[in-house]
Amino acid sequence: MIEEHTADNGQLGKAQPSQLPRTVLLASMLAGAVLGTFQIANTSIGWHLASGRWIIENRAFLRADPFSFTAAGVPWIDHEWIFQVVVALADAAAGAPLLVILRAAVVATMAVLLLVIGVRNGLSPATALLLSVLCVCGARPRFFLRPELVTLIVVPTVVWMFLSRAERRSPAWLGAVAGLMVLGVNAHGGVLVVPFLLAGLLAAEVLQMAVTGSWSRRLIVTGASAVAVAGLAVLVNPYGWRLYTVPFHLARLVGLPHIPNPEWVPASLTQTPFLFIAILLALLLLSLYERRTERWLLLFMAAALALRHVRNLGLFFVLLPLAVAPALARWPALAAQAPKDVPRSRRVQVLAVVLALVLAASMAAAPWPRFGFGFAENYFPKEACSFLERENLPGARLYNDVRFGGYLINRYFPPRGVFLDDRNEIHEPLLRRFWEIFQRSDVRAWNALLAQIEIDSALVRYHPTTRVRTPDGEDLGERGFSALWFPARDWALVYWDDVAMVLVRRDAAPDGLLERTEYHLLRPDDFAHLEGRLVAEPGLRPTAAAELRRALAANPDSERARRMAIYLAALNPDPLTDP
Repeated sequence: MIEEHTADNGQLGKAQPSQLPRTVLLASMLAGAVLGTFQIANTSIGWHLASGRWIIENRAFLRADPFSFTAAGVPWIDHEWIFQVVVALADAAAGAPLLVILRAAVVATMAVLLLVIGVRNGLSPATALLLSVLCVCGARPRFFLRPELVTLIVVPTVVWMFLSRAERRSPAWLGAVAGLMVLGVNAHGGVLVVPFLLAGLLAAEVLQMAVTGSWSRRLIVTGASAVAVAGLAVLVNPYGWRLYTVPFHLARLVGLPHIPNPEWVPASLTQTPFLFIAILLALLLLSLYERRTERWLLLFMAAALALRHVRNLGLFFVLLPLAVAPALARWPALAAQAPKDVPRSRRVQVLAVVLALVLAASMAAAPWPRFGFGFAENYFPKEACSFLERENLPGARLYNDVRFGGYLINRYFPPRGVFLDDRNEIHEPLLRRFWEIFQRSDVRAWNALLAQIEIDSALVRYHPTTRVRTPDGEDLGERGFSALWFPARDWALVYWDDVAMVLVRRDAAPDGLLERTEYHLLRPDDFAHLEGRLVAEPGLRPTAAAELRRALAANPDSERARRMAIYLAALNPDPLTDP
């Protein structure tokens, strides 16, 4: 069935199918679901789950940090509460598998949304399917189990409604904009970008009208109304106008040298090559086929956000179809037309379906993130925490790396608080102290800080080695994080695997713990230094071999231990184990 309609750019579009072919629609859903099905491996999911449980149990909103003992009571705008409640309910109902299924459903919805946007902008179903799947693949690095997923649905939907408002004769669509914005701002702060995007697009449209002399009062009035509705809807949240301060506060923080957040770094060609390729291809396409100012501006704004901060990569790819689909539709081979050759049209659709599914499957088969329905075992310190519990150590004040904070909150709160997690706005003063100490390599100040906070055990991840120099400039070589900041004279290593190490302050260790569990020689993050000692001091090799046998007995699949075993076997004619 063929019908004429007004395209999303306000001009008469080409004839399009009134309904999507079922195979194309199902392929889009399946490809999206496959691309969204992988193991959970992000640092913040733990405190999101704990926040949701707290909100449900207390029937109140979080306004201060309850999770850490270093920032307890610090004011906190928890603007992601809807997401947190949803994932907490899902986790309580069926655990990690349901969480992954929810993410897969959101990504499938995203793929269908981008497919429909492509078709509504004049693309053939086959072309729209491939464009949709390519953009979902481009956004996939941002598909963490985080509130950002809500932004990646809400933002393109509202922008699409804005750009296609010429089709709508009733102002009811503004109610949908308001509803989406209220949902979005209570699930993720990224939705705050919408009023600014809409204001920019309206300005571009007005400029186009001024240049061409073709004024449309209705488009100006409806556009201004949409900007106002989107901006005011943001205020419908538990924190009111203060929610608008969140992105500016975070932007200030990421400009500070002591705030380590790889999400906020600028995009680079080596890190995100597909982003740069997509921007170049989109610019070429628009220069050939697009004369509408708002489509150019949308591409520029989306690209600027992604290039400025790598965390906006997903936002760029979900907005890309809105910017380029009308230009693609001006290419006759890609546009929707009345089917003169039904068999040929079906063959093209089948080919597009196959290509889309093959692309989705190949992305899902990548080594990381791994396809699956649970928490990534090689990312969270599950076994190290089990050791802590066996040895009755969780009762002590535990130092933890920022990457482990969310996991510990989810596992132990309440009643146990954590040292640190990845909410930079909560822990900024502590992060500043860290940075000052690390800049000076001031081990004494570090020990004083740990003593002040009464830290007597530590859960440490593996950091890159650091080149160490004495105050007089003597080069002591590359050393591991734990060797520098948790030195063996004060701290005993009592457990390690491929994810984390557990260290205990010697003067606070429970009776008998060190005798049973201490590794006197091995520091797995400092093994490069130990290699030199083993060469220079052969007498240390039996001790190293014995400790390595114990580590392999506890964790037979440890890649780190097996690499050490290979090195030690090369020094010792009696191999530890078959590598």
